[in-house]
Amino acid sequence: LMHLVWKNFLPLTLALVIWHLALTIGFAGLPPQL
Repeated sequence: LMHLVWKNFLPLTLALVIWHLALTIGFAGLPPQL
């Protein structure tokens, strides 16, 4: 059971981490336009 849960949970976790890193790098690379 844990193997199935982990197998389904891992891609979602990786996707969230990559998305968060991409947003952070994107906002850090953009000059503030306020």
